[in-house]
Amino acid sequence: MQDNGLLNGLNDAQREAVTHGEGPALVLAGPGSGKTTVIVRRILYLIRAGRIPPEQILVVTFTKDAALSMQQRFLDRVKVDHPVVFGTFHSVFYRILLESGYFGGQPVILSPSQKLNIMTEVLRKYAGVEGASCDPEPLKSDARCFLDAVALYKNTRDEASALKRLPGNRRQSFREIFHCYQNRCRQLKALDFDDMVYQCRELLLEDAKKRDDWQRRFRYILIDEFQDSSPLQYEVVKILGERHKNLFVVGDDDQAIYGFRGADPSCLRLFAREFDARQIILNANYRSTEKIVGAAEKVIAVNRDRFPKECYAAGARAGDCAEVDIRSFPDRTQEYEYLVTQLKTLEQGETCGVLFRTNGDMRFLASMLSREGIPFCMKERTGGLREHFVTKDIVAYLKLAGGERDRELFLRIMNRPDRNLDRECLEGAGKPAGLGQLERQLAAIRKLSPGLAVQYIIRAVGYGRYLESRREADKHLEEWLDVAEELRESMQGYESVEAWERGMDRIPAVSSPREETGIHLMTVHASKGLEFDIVRMPDCNEKVYPHGNMPDAAAVEEERRIFYVGMTRARKYLELLCTTGTKERPRMMSRFLNPLLMPKKKT
Repeated sequence: MQDNGLLNGLNDAQREAVTHGEGPALVLAGPGSGKTTVIVRRILYLIRAGRIPPEQILVVTFTKDAALSMQQRFLDRVKVDHPVVFGTFHSVFYRILLESGYFGGQPVILSPSQKLNIMTEVLRKYAGVEGASCDPEPLKSDARCFLDAVALYKNTRDEASALKRLPGNRRQSFREIFHCYQNRCRQLKALDFDDMVYQCRELLLEDAKKRDDWQRRFRYILIDEFQDSSPLQYEVVKILGERHKNLFVVGDDDQAIYGFRGADPSCLRLFAREFDARQIILNANYRSTEKIVGAAEKVIAVNRDRFPKECYAAGARAGDCAEVDIRSFPDRTQEYEYLVTQLKTLEQGETCGVLFRTNGDMRFLASMLSREGIPFCMKERTGGLREHFVTKDIVAYLKLAGGERDRELFLRIMNRPDRNLDRECLEGAGKPAGLGQLERQLAAIRKLSPGLAVQYIIRAVGYGRYLESRREADKHLEEWLDVAEELRESMQGYESVEAWERGMDRIPAVSSPREETGIHLMTVHASKGLEFDIVRMPDCNEKVYPHGNMPDAAAVEEERRIFYVGMTRARKYLELLCTTGTKERPRMMSRFLNPLLMPKKKT
């Protein structure tokens, strides 16, 4: 018997999804289409109309917050405690491993910093890397690259793609480093999050009894955000659902933005084909205005590797005059000064999400808002601009030029670029030619403002040439030059490096002020699942959207999806900002803006 109250307020597609019977279903849910409502009511429908025991229902989400939120919405509706299992992929797989006695005890779950320390230790002991450099900064950079490659391999089993995460001269050692890292984790009785997927798959493939037990335990499996699943996660889901085939998969390939973690939206198409799944499209957007939905659709329609669907604004009000604006500025400073001015005028009760491509991009605006005393919320760590070796090198130049006499500062930069200097030159009676050159450069730096001094150090002093000589891949050089450019921009307006340091001290790594504020700084990735009255997306330029240099076609499509996700967080107003750059360093507008700038065809 159906509970008709469960279907109240649903549109036809939502009702079709909620009341789906036995067998596999693929629900393609666009932004703001009410997918969480559909999943919660689907669970209730199974229990009330289908008479399914709650403990036989498994609900999988991608984040802990999403799992807790969905569970709470379910409990608020039923008013009683039902033993439906809610969890993330990792928590569910970990539970399967633990309850199956896979570890023989309670393992240590490694934090990101612990993983980095273990990998750095492995690289330091590995002969091919040990002699490469005594500088800890490149070693940690290598460790991060290897951890990225290891994570991708564990989630995809695609060694070729994993190797692309490494500099060319490190690729031949990947297998050995991978096994050394895994062995070291086993010695410590520890595992990382990716091991939970990797080892759960091994358990279910190797132990037929355990596999049968878990297949019988979960008769119905509902999965949210399935477009963000990795090939190995899909394999485990396929094994768990093999007996009953009651897989209810909800996702949107247009919002697949976690390729760097090994996620692959083709899992949606694979599921549809392998299970011959019924397809239901939720394309009514109840979040955004007609103009915002229309602009987002123009952008994402350029992608070719996607399920065909057209979203429309179901909640648009008659006469709605909300706009989607594109604004350009000569440089980033003017762009962000405009942003600050607009954020000052945010009305009481309004929310504004300022969305960035990476968390490091937030630092400049956070610095300006802190300087102006404007409260904001920033829950992601921005990464340490001051901790980057490029910043430390340039600050060492500025402090020496300012009169600070510190041996460590001198030793840090004496051969950056190479001046053929050694430690003994500090005590010797003679003055090497390189030392005289450095003194003249420091005298010139002393006469410049910090912002101009950074530019002088990069170009005239030759620090840029030093970075180029040290690079192991083009992406490293681009990243290092971006750090130098960000440093130059952040120092604009400060009279000295000491004043800049005091200003940086006022920016917390993570900000969640007690004072109520509607201003939220975050990456597009962190904004997934959220919505704001106003969305502003700065730096809509090439090398930001899409990120990096000359990405391949598949990477460009993912970058376009990231841009689309950012756009579709807006309820009432969307503003896209970009810079034209300078003659010395011109900037190109993002190609993702092109569909919005094309003139309308005459009818």
